[in-house]
Amino acid sequence: MADDFTFDPFDAAFFEDPYPAYARMRKEFPAYKRENENPRVWPHYWMLSRAADVDAAAADWRTFSSATGTLIDIDVSLLPLNMFNMDPPRHDTLRKTLSRVLTPSRVAGLEPFIRDHAMSLIDGFKSKGVADATTEFAQLIPSTVVCELMGLPREEQMKFLNWNLATIGGADFTSPEALQAYGEMEAYWRGLVAERKDDRTDDLISQIYYAKVEDDADLTDEEISGFCSLLHDASQNTTINMIANAVIVLARHPDERRKLAAEPERWPAAIEELLRFVSPVQGLARSTTKDVEIGGTTIPQGDQVLLLYGSANHDETAFPEPERLDLDRQVKSHWTFGHGIHYCLGAAVAKLETRVALECLVSTLGDWEVDEDGIERAQLVPTRGVMRAPISFEAQPA
Repeated sequence: MADDFTFDPFDAAFFEDPYPAYARMRKEFPAYKRENENPRVWPHYWMLSRAADVDAAAADWRTFSSATGTLIDIDVSLLPLNMFNMDPPRHDTLRKTLSRVLTPSRVAGLEPFIRDHAMSLIDGFKSKGVADATTEFAQLIPSTVVCELMGLPREEQMKFLNWNLATIGGADFTSPEALQAYGEMEAYWRGLVAERKDDRTDDLISQIYYAKVEDDADLTDEEISGFCSLLHDASQNTTINMIANAVIVLARHPDERRKLAAEPERWPAAIEELLRFVSPVQGLARSTTKDVEIGGTTIPQGDQVLLLYGSANHDETAFPEPERLDLDRQVKSHWTFGHGIHYCLGAAVAKLETRVALECLVSTLGDWEVDEDGIERAQLVPTRGVMRAPISFEAQPA
């Protein structure tokens, strides 16, 4: 009965392990309605938990629109303009141009830089025998990579990290601190875009302008700065939480970790299984443009719907024994980076950063343990955050 079941994706009770609740939702409540106690935009929202339903909704932008925002009960006008919150044709225009800039070769070229940076971070704590895998490692990788990708001084990394922690890494996207950070971030990116118009370099922002001219695309300065903001937020938050969660998971599965140490060629496939198992992005929202029936329940037109990627990644109809970490599993696809036209444009960057960071950690530290009592998690939606992840290992000479 529905009376004995409740699920609030912002409830700290679910932060550590939401998967039993997801399993029950898939079985009994494939379209689950959640009332907002203090609504800001929507009085309630729905959650889709089955892999087939999540997949179909993510692929059907005409029925499940992104134009009203992809975050739960947030006024989209408060957030920087970006293509995550757009539908075609405008979305397609932006994505086509931006895809020409964030190329596979450009992403692959970051690997030596990421590896050197990850090793320098490990060198900073390996002699102590203890570290915080979040604050001393995971948080400090994507912020530096964003600087490298954008052609900005590495000294800017702490500015990016602090913005990230105040906005999508925080507990309230509309808190005064978050709105101040959004304002500072928008002003920063708009200033850089204006500079690059007059002084072209070889960095990503200049390349976007060059691609804009070649495509004859009418991208506005606001849309270009919005993409920079999106890349900053999405690449940092997803990667931080993926690395930190993976460090915890690999501590809990030492046999799987030792496989990776003994056979490094396993890493590309292992990253896909870790992404599935960890699901750093738990879900993003859409709004319905017409009445939709899911599992015998009608979701009315104009309601907000949360697509639970984390539940889809643990659906037994898509993955046998989904609660078992199996680095030999051949994961052909998962929903961590979405599906359909909104599949994350920066997914390749996030995967590369995660793989290289974990490779360096495993090859250098070997075994480690996590202090379970010291783990501190953040909000569940949209990301499954890790604010603290203390680990211990055999100290090595500096």
